[in-house]
Amino acid sequence: EHCLQMGRRALVLVPEISLTPQMILRLKSQFGKRVAVQHSALNHTERLLQWQMIQDGGADIVVGTRSAIFSPLENIGLVIIDEEQEHTYRSESAPRYSAHEVARQRAAENGALLLLASATPSTESYYAAQHGRTQLVCLTKRYGGNPLPKVQIVDMRAELASGNPREISLAMEDAIRHNLEAGKQTILLLNRRGYRTIGMCTTCGHVLKCPNCSVPLVYHKPQQALLCHHCGHTVHPLPQTCPECGGKISYSGFGTQRVEEELAELLPGARILRMDQDSTSRKDAHETMLAQFARHEYDILLGTQMVAKGLDFEKVTLVGVLGIDSLLFGQGFRAYESVFSLITQVVGRGGRAALPGRALIQTSVPDHPVLQLAAAQDYDAFF
Repeated sequence: EHCLQMGRRALVLVPEISLTPQMILRLKSQFGKRVAVQHSALNHTERLLQWQMIQDGGADIVVGTRSAIFSPLENIGLVIIDEEQEHTYRSESAPRYSAHEVARQRAAENGALLLLASATPSTESYYAAQHGRTQLVCLTKRYGGNPLPKVQIVDMRAELASGNPREISLAMEDAIRHNLEAGKQTILLLNRRGYRTIGMCTTCGHVLKCPNCSVPLVYHKPQQALLCHHCGHTVHPLPQTCPECGGKISYSGFGTQRVEEELAELLPGARILRMDQDSTSRKDAHETMLAQFARHEYDILLGTQMVAKGLDFEKVTLVGVLGIDSLLFGQGFRAYESVFSLITQVVGRGGRAALPGRALIQTSVPDHPVLQLAAAQDYDAFF
């Protein structure tokens, strides 16, 4: 508001396309029609029209994913990067760039304020703030004074020992059932799409991998095929014998499709909405699905990390985190950071209105310090 009053323009970046509809709605209701949008789900015509509107000075605010940082906005007074720790702000394909660096440069050229916002800032940003390179502003209370959700860690080793082979623990099943009976909604996070996540030979231990990317292929049930999540390479029909030794292939692990099936078996009456790259490939799918969930047409929202961030639904009082261990022991030096941030984010999706929230985290390493600190939402100790 202050920026627009000064006759300057503002640029707002969000990490995921799924967050743009909610952000646009809020900005338009507050600042009227002069809001332009830039992200990859627009078709060429829409993108061109938005681009021209920005270029002709018809927009005061531009909202979008990382590429919006290049929009032809002039006289910028403010650049906001929301959830600044997200890896999506770095482009992995040519031209490789970091939206942060471009934002710094544009803010400097325009004499603008650059605002990085996050509940779990990246270690670099927080380090810079502590050493006076940037200014640190802390929000100590939750909006509206709501308490943070209670967090419970469920030990999956005990579940296996007690003879529950499923991906959903008894505690989680109970909690979801109570929530359903109370007419409330649940968000479940599982950061792996597909049905079974690994195909392995029972004789020689050979894992079926993508010939282009050398990563394990994932079994998708609707297509009855193996897919590579990096390049899209498809193997059809489903291999039953090992290409190395001719032994039998066994499929294990679990993805969102498998958990959706399990939920439907456990809770026959529940209306389940699955949100991942497979189910949101149609245009405007994000917007449609989130609107349906907001109207309470579904009871459970099951999805990959696109359901973990920024969403705001009044009736969500329970959040569940599944399969977090594979991320905790994943590759990359940011593994702990991304797990901490993901859990903190998703826990914060519950109890955002008058109703208090609770969260359940399923793991085989309940004593892990990263999980303990994320459950306590203690960023300083984690840093």
